[in-house]
Amino acid sequence: MSLLSDIIQDAVKDVYASRYASLAASVIIVYDHLITLDNEFDLIWKSSWSIGKGLFIINRYYSLASVVANNYALFGTALTNSGCLRYYHWQGWTGLIACMIAETILQMRLYALYFLNKRILYLMVGSFILTSASAATIMSIAINQFQAETHLLPGLSCVALHVPSYFYSFWIPILAFETLLCILALIRGFRAHTESGYPVRSDSGKRLVSLLIRDSVCYYVIMFATYLTCLLVWVVNIDLLEVPIGFSIAFSCVLGNRVIFNVRKVNQEMKGSSETTTNDGTDKLDSLDDPEPLSDTLTDFEMAQLRSLRAESIEGAHLVI
Repeated sequence: MSLLSDIIQDAVKDVYASRYASLAASVIIVYDHLITLDNEFDLIWKSSWSIGKGLFIINRYYSLASVVANNYALFGTALTNSGCLRYYHWQGWTGLIACMIAETILQMRLYALYFLNKRILYLMVGSFILTSASAATIMSIAINQFQAETHLLPGLSCVALHVPSYFYSFWIPILAFETLLCILALIRGFRAHTESGYPVRSDSGKRLVSLLIRDSVCYYVIMFATYLTCLLVWVVNIDLLEVPIGFSIAFSCVLGNRVIFNVRKVNQEMKGSSETTTNDGTDKLDSLDDPEPLSDTLTDFEMAQLRSLRAESIEGAHLVI
């Protein structure tokens, strides 16, 4: 009897640890939303519509909606057994969707970091498709084997009873893709700081590239550590597998949004500076031919900056790849 009591007590502790971890992740998202509302209004809502703006809004508000639904399911008392199972299905797909949205945002920035290099774009998009397909396949197979119940014990509204043992493999393609993107960002950063022939010579161009490198590397390091933690939890204690999942959604949401905010802040500052130094109202950047039809993915001023950087690289003899 004592052994059974200890098992139940440990199980209850693990369930509550998962719930409070989900609540903590929710607080991170809500807090970040509140302290960045002014940036959202100034840098996002005042800008023209684009794919980048759409991705930001989806990343920001889909994640916010998901934490509301998560906490309702975990702390509410009105769920049925079928509703509990549907919640775990939805939670699994939500984690994948949130990850893929944030990865898309970062790929756009990494593409900009490589000055719109098509080979880099094809490499990232191809790897992204393989990663998404692999993770989605594993998720689809695994969630069909999930078992969940409600009200097994007082205070436990929705509990997963069976999770496939191979579900850890879901994180492997994501970790591999994160590694690829991190390597690409590190290569660009290394070349930017070591090669005297680096193509960007203007202060504004260097500032923009430095910002892209910094944010890219920081994002990849943090998210790689988060996804690796999700994988390692399966080795340490599978009963705590839900603990890091909420943080993976929270970090991908917050960091993805911050990357967009930071770049747009710099662009806004440089745009204001260029307007004060241009008397005839004609900016030299706008006179350059548009090398790629990407007005839907980056802001007009970001495109102008990238056109300027590409022009500098051509004048400097070659583009560093």
